Amino acid sequence: MATMPAAAAGLPTRRGWKLAWSDATLLAVLVGMGVIYTALSPHFLRVENFANILRQASPLFFLAMGQTLCLLTAGIDLSQGSVVSLTSVITVGVMMHYGLAAGTGAGLLVGLVVGLVNGLLVGPARLSPIIVSIGTLFVAAGLALQYTGGEPIAGIPDEILPYFAWVGQGSWGPVPVPAVFMAVGLILIHLLLTQTRLGRHIYAVGGYPEAALTSGIRVPWVLVFVYTFSGLLSGLGGYILTARAISGEPLLGGGDLLLQSLGSVVIGGTSLFGGRGGVLKTFLGMLVISFMVNGLNLLGMSTFIQQVVIGGIILASVAATALRGVQRR
Repeated sequence: MATMPAAAAGLPTRRGWKLAWSDATLLAVLVGMGVIYTALSPHFLRVENFANILRQASPLFFLAMGQTLCLLTAGIDLSQGSVVSLTSVITVGVMMHYGLAAGTGAGLLVGLVVGLVNGLLVGPARLSPIIVSIGTLFVAAGLALQYTGGEPIAGIPDEILPYFAWVGQGSWGPVPVPAVFMAVGLILIHLLLTQTRLGRHIYAVGGYPEAALTSGIRVPWVLVFVYTFSGLLSGLGGYILTARAISGEPLLGGGDLLLQSLGSVVIGGTSLFGGRGGVLKTFLGMLVISFMVNGLNLLGMSTFIQQVVIGGIILASVAATALRGVQRR
């Protein structure tokens, strides 16, 4: 089938890096938090603290970028946290016996393979993204625990330890190395979504599914790419997080990581129903969560209260998104 021009098919054209009112609102929230935390804590407005925020945010950033792609296609990837755990133990386990390069390759390959399985089941097999990613969540989590017997793996050889630790703990001047990875990733993924045919197809699959099919877009294989890429990005996030921990942790991806990934995308304003949103929005949403968690930690707030606050912000963001949808009708 011949491919129709995007405009004629009703598909989204290239999207610039535009700042909508909702993005401006998030920026205002960030500024407001900065003012409040600066007034309440003398430690917030320091270069070291901002470097710490960026360092801690980097793994979450890569998960949130992958989640953004999935939500743009009206899907979801619930296996991200388990991919982080499996990447962590495989990276360190292989690294201890075969060196830095082999451990790095094996860890990232784990994320890619889990993502590929998700993509093949969601795309060509046409199964529900929720059911598929819940299944791979349990499989990856179980494999991580089985591989380690439920215990952390330590003992990275001294000759490669400084190089590995540099990925998660190093700095270029005042700039943390993970922040550099984050900046490069933001630029590349933004260009993918806004300047390539594949990026337009991703928006089309989620926002204009009928037009995508009739215009000749190979929808199943777009989904294969999206979920494979999400798995790879989750593996990269797990790799950076492991480089900070310096050990293979079978529960590293547990806790709030997946929820914060979803929260970053939702707070940023990317539609849960596909076709609307982008990586800048997610980046701002991720910064809101990261700044908030850092500030509440400085104020000595318990993690339980932090969960309540994050949950409340997510609910408010979903309500605001739904309200905007109603107003457009």
